Amino acid sequence: MVEKNKKIVFITGAEGMLGRELAAIFAKHYKVIAPARKECDITDAKKVTALFLRYRPWLAIHAAGFTDVDGCEENVRKAYAVNAQGTCIVSKAARTSGTVLIYVSTDYVFSGAKHAAYRETDRVHPLSVYGRTKLEGEEFVRKLLKKHIIIRTSWLFGTGRDNFITNVMAWAKEKECFSIVCDKYACPTYTIDLAKALYLIAKRIDTHKPGDTFYGTYHIANSGYCSWFDYANYILKVAKVKNVRLLPVAMAQMKFKAKRPAFSVLDSTKFNRVFGYKLRPWQKAVKEYMQCTYH
Repeated sequence: MVEKNKKIVFITGAEGMLGRELAAIFAKHYKVIAPARKECDITDAKKVTALFLRYRPWLAIHAAGFTDVDGCEENVRKAYAVNAQGTCIVSKAARTSGTVLIYVSTDYVFSGAKHAAYRETDRVHPLSVYGRTKLEGEEFVRKLLKKHIIIRTSWLFGTGRDNFITNVMAWAKEKECFSIVCDKYACPTYTIDLAKALYLIAKRIDTHKPGDTFYGTYHIANSGYCSWFDYANYILKVAKVKNVRLLPVAMAQMKFKAKRPAFSVLDSTKFNRVFGYKLRPWQKAVKEYMQCTYH
């Protein structure tokens, strides 16, 4: 039975890196419904609608997605089913149950050709199936729900799933020398910090006054930015690994199946201003994560 005196927050993708942190932070203040993928297949409209009508959450955070960028190129049908149609299904279910929706999107909706930090108002032009399907998800949210928040973020790292940091650490154990892309830039973002930001948004939704206009699209990432090469160097520095050499390589030389934006740094100024909170520098977040993970 759901606790009667607590508002309900529904989280999709609860088994993922971000989903785990969201469930942990929201459970301190709300009744969290965080079904496993088997219980909440977002491509199954009947199942999703039934869950929303059963629990009638006041807020849903849609963090589920097919996030394997190259995998999306190989399995286009699955990418559209999960990222685009799945988001449409969740949005319709939220509309049916009168639920406010927060949707987690990506920096890959941009082309990377701007060479300056992207703002929410900048033109979108995804280069990959992943980016296109996530953008379609955004469009469904905007079309179907008046009360929504779309969050674009980038380069997530955290516990519970392999990520760039765990990959670099694994490579450093196996090799004395390896190549890292040096001309792709974005903002590493810690799932704990992003989850806290989403909680602040939820708190604002929960306590808002009439005429408080904050719904819409926001960019949220840890402060600063770097290349993958800079990122890997910093990881090895924090880990005090000295016997491994990194070789810079251009993204064009890599045999990626999906095209990636070369510069998809996100400008979080709007979020900082509206919610009065700024995420810490990515270096501090990476250091904390590594101290907890590789102590």
